[in-house]
Amino acid sequence: MIINYKYGFKFEGVLYGWKDKKLYRLPQTISKRFYCLKELVKRADGRYSVSRKPKSKNQLKDMTVFINYEYQDITDKDCPF
Repeated sequence: MIINYKYGFKFEGVLYGWKDKKLYRLPQTISKRFYCLKELVKRADGRYSVSRKPKSKNQLKDMTVFINYEYQDITDKDCPF
């Protein structure tokens, strides 16, 4: 299954993307360290923790640009995962 992320932003070297009004950290390798796909949830005060820094929705809106990122998710009954 291929998932396309049209909009997102890069913050402190890490790529983030929006899909169905949810914010995701996109999978990538940065200096021998792998970051997997992760959905970021809102904190109690309504902000997102982006690279351990609180960002409001308006700040994220200003940072968002067109990224056109394609993620391939392998889901098959033959695979053990």
